[in-house]
Amino acid sequence: MYEKASTGDFFMAIHTSLEAMLRESLSEMLLVAEYCITFRKDSKKWGSSGCYGYPGAILLLSITDCIGSYVVGGNTKKHFSILNHRDYYDLCLDARSINQIFEAYRNRLTHNAIMEVNVSLSIGDKKGRVLDSTGGAPCLNLLPFLILSKKVVARFLNNAPRIIPQSMPSQEIRQKHQHTNYPKSPLVQQRQVYTSQLTP
Repeated sequence: MYEKASTGDFFMAIHTSLEAMLRESLSEMLLVAEYCITFRKDSKKWGSSGCYGYPGAILLLSITDCIGSYVVGGNTKKHFSILNHRDYYDLCLDARSINQIFEAYRNRLTHNAIMEVNVSLSIGDKKGRVLDSTGGAPCLNLLPFLILSKKVVARFLNNAPRIIPQSMPSQEIRQKHQHTNYPKSPLVQQRQVYTSQLTP
């Protein structure tokens, strides 16, 4: 059984498989990313207009990283080659662009809450490019990235029963579980299963 932390006596979710947990976690990440990207800040309060771009970008890049870890495997940098996978993002980016997304956006935002110099974020247009160039500098457009991510997550979850059991994360967790004895919580022993109704 896989569990999420409880709040008082209310237990948010117990999952019987990695697939069940992924369905909930990816759905939650998409919903919160959408909230961030569709929200409009008050320029009087923030000093500029726009959306909650930084957390929105972190969530979408985390989804990319996650799906890449199951489909592509390897180290974290290699996960981002999923952006060119024809069955998923299919962005046809060159190696330099993928490295910019990984280094200048994903790594800096995730670990330092900043981006590299001469890269930018934009809300973008629904039918626009995910990664664009403004004066030769890369610009990550969040709205088309979100729209594409929804399709990619749905496709991944549809393929999950086939992909997850053979994936690197699944193998790592199984190996760790074999050598670790975690005590079962009373809720698991009572087989009380609560699941979210959220779907991508």
